[in-house]
Amino acid sequence: MSEFLVADISQKIVEHSIDAIIVLDSDNKINLVNPALEELSGFHFDELKDKSLDYLFPKEVDPNKNKTAQITNYITSEDAPYITGHLRELELNTKLGVAIPVEIRAFEISPASDGTKLFATFIRDIRDRKRLEDQRTLLINSLKRLAYMDELTLLPNRRSFYDSVQKTIATVKRRSRDSVLAVMDIDLFKTINDTYGHDIGDMVLKAISKIFTDCLREEDTIGRIGGEEFGCILPDTDVECAALVLERIRESVKAHRFFIFDNFYLNVTISMGYTKVHSEQQAEEIIKFADIALYQAKNSGRDRIQVYPV
Repeated sequence: MSEFLVADISQKIVEHSIDAIIVLDSDNKINLVNPALEELSGFHFDELKDKSLDYLFPKEVDPNKNKTAQITNYITSEDAPYITGHLRELELNTKLGVAIPVEIRAFEISPASDGTKLFATFIRDIRDRKRLEDQRTLLINSLKRLAYMDELTLLPNRRSFYDSVQKTIATVKRRSRDSVLAVMDIDLFKTINDTYGHDIGDMVLKAISKIFTDCLREEDTIGRIGGEEFGCILPDTDVECAALVLERIRESVKAHRFFIFDNFYLNVTISMGYTKVHSEQQAEEIIKFADIALYQAKNSGRDRIQVYPV
């Protein structure tokens, strides 16, 4: 195969390559670009000819070190964030001022006829891959969040609440400060669902969740641990102060008018049981004691608060 035929084939490969290609000399000046680079960047070759690599990759310039984006930086492994080998992720500056994430691979090619060293860079648009990576990250984060969040009320779910109880126990043991755990149950919730339907029941659950959140401090924890049962952790709070906080919640729920339809509103009450958190207890044991107090409150007529020991 003749030298001219090889050169012609090479030129056609460059022109039809889906990757953007730039050829630079040892002075970091652009000597050649292919149509893919022009399409990707928005610059015509006449606008890029004899420009330095900085023109397309301005973020690679370090003003503190007066360092420019030299082509030699792309074919060595020092001081460069590499993915694998000599493949790097950078942002290509376009004519429209938009930064496009790209992969770039650079290497030295045969010297020009006059002996000047030439370098080639292959640049690939990775926007689609980045979008997929972002979507995957978002999905993973969403799944993690859902694993610890009640989908209806957006409160911590049972699993997350148990983790918070265990952390509270550890804090009580380490700091010797009082904390209280309470469980709260909506009175006659089954009747609400049976009478008005599950949509109204869900509305009640969401509205009560907001009341709980509004009545509590930022450092307190409220979670949905059952169908109509909620758990509450009051850190750095003794039993006497906890009684005041829980009474405020009980009164707020009772005073709230839960809208059903037209001018019809539903009155809802809650029962509560609470207990002091002891460092030598397990999370299940503490919740069990609060539940015992809750059942006592239910059996005593509902819409009331009971402490354990009863």
